Amino acid sequence: MNPPAAEPQIPLPPRPAGASPAEVEQYAARCLVHLHLGDWQFGWDKTVRRLGCCKMQQRRISLSRYYAEAYATKDADQLWRTLLHELAHALAWVHHGARGHGPVWKRYCAALGIPGERASTREVEFSSPRPAQPARFSLCHQETGEVFRTYTRKPRITPKRLSHCYIPGRKADTLGRLTIRSLKP
Repeated sequence: MNPPAAEPQIPLPPRPAGASPAEVEQYAARCLVHLHLGDWQFGWDKTVRRLGCCKMQQRRISLSRYYAEAYATKDADQLWRTLLHELAHALAWVHHGARGHGPVWKRYCAALGIPGERASTREVEFSSPRPAQPARFSLCHQETGEVFRTYTRKPRITPKRLSHCYIPGRKADTLGRLTIRSLKP
């Protein structure tokens, strides 16, 4: 299935009137079959920093459960748009091996009825109902000890890979000088 050259629409099953979790799951399953992505799965995740996710290797599309709860009553169209956004990622990957938000993905977005789609358009703020966990690790400067980021779990980055990382806008003083440290009390 090649991405459309101009903007012909890829017909989709009729969308439910509501946006309950059950309706979203059923519609996503129908879309996956309709778009010949029958070996893909739809599910929910517990993220609060992203709206949806397309995991190509696992052939899985997911939406944030917290995000869906926040948008279901305030802006159901945005919820449906996010599902189509992730379906466009799946189509671009399956048919072209294309990742990210490039031109192939944009053509699939237009064909699915969401022209002009961008990487993220979250407008409703929401937070996890889980209590915040204390930071246990930090990304910091080896020499000055300046902390750039904290983590609740130990990052899975090797020292060799970390030696090539830097803080944007501060490449000169951070390239090769970052380390992960434990924040033991």
